[in-house]
Amino acid sequence: MSADLFSHIWGPAHPDIIFYLPTPPVLPAQWHAAQMDAITQLVELNGNHWRKIVTIMAKICCLQHDINIHKGACWKLIRDNLFSEADELQQELSHKQVRSCINVARLRCQLRIVNPHSNHTLASALTTSSWHLVCGKETQLRMGITANPSYEPLDPQQKIKRQHTVLLTPYLDYRQYSNKLIELTRQHITAKK
Repeated sequence: MSADLFSHIWGPAHPDIIFYLPTPPVLPAQWHAAQMDAITQLVELNGNHWRKIVTIMAKICCLQHDINIHKGACWKLIRDNLFSEADELQQELSHKQVRSCINVARLRCQLRIVNPHSNHTLASALTTSSWHLVCGKETQLRMGITANPSYEPLDPQQKIKRQHTVLLTPYLDYRQYSNKLIELTRQHITAKK
């Protein structure tokens, strides 16, 4: 997929999971996704909305069941280092000496903001080497994904639909994407990994 289809791409070049969203956050001057405090800066400038987004992403990327265990210590560390490589997170964990999370397994995460008028069908270009979470109806429309019977429901309410390594999900907000759906998503990805 061509980079001009996305206004922003953050995270490792070879991610395990890619989240697609429709709107970028406001970014601080001189901000870079790999900075140690990148997520903190992003949340401070954009508030609760982006705190929720990166929290949901971190909970999905945490491969061990941790939503409520140890008060979420592991996913919180993943959130704070969301766009870093796995070895960078292990260095951070060692530095902070969080014993409950020393061997935390996580997915390397990338975030892509889909341009509003890309006029491309991006769905056909999604590879099977990464998980693809297309978040919200607006993003799905921008990517040319319409009601398609080949997507099977993952949950009884059909809030998440799947096809191979592509998941059509609600927007990353707790009103739409509850902890129950987060855990269902995480379990589905973990089972297929």
